[in-house]
Amino acid sequence: MIDIAKRKLPSPILPILAYISYCAAGWFSARGDLAYYAGQMQMGDIISHDAFAFFFGGLIPFALYMIITRFVFRTMHLRCGGDVRSIKYGLYFSVIAANMLLFALKFIYIAAPLSLGILEIVLDPIITIAFVSLYLLYAFKMQYVEKSRFRFVLSQILGAFLVLYGLLAVINLIVSVV
Repeated sequence: MIDIAKRKLPSPILPILAYISYCAAGWFSARGDLAYYAGQMQMGDIISHDAFAFFFGGLIPFALYMIITRFVFRTMHLRCGGDVRSIKYGLYFSVIAANMLLFALKFIYIAAPLSLGILEIVLDPIITIAFVSLYLLYAFKMQYVEKSRFRFVLSQILGAFLVLYGLLAVINLIVSVV
């Protein structure tokens, strides 16, 4: 098997790519929300511009992702040892790939704009957790962490993504009501 953690990109590049992927995945919903709020508050066109919506759409999911993964990987590093950095490195790639697939799937929004809420709440967690699970299967086969401690790694990472998408669903519901 190819070891993806063998040749690493510089460390600031991956969070930037992850942020851009979250921006792409959240662009359609942010575009609609910001256009609605700009119309309701009689604000200028700056807030409803597509470029502003692109970068605003990934801000909250990326911030939550970074905060949650920082705590999870700090705990895993203390409890498991092993090559936790390689797991974190590969996790970035799985999240980026999942967000790019979500971006491609959200073009459905053009044909059926009212289905965006279901896409955001149902499809985002399913696809992202599927990509992360496949990556964790790869990390298990590559033995980044001892097999006896991998159950802890699996529960921490998948639990973190469940919390992340639970918080995003609550935030989306609050924003859509307000």
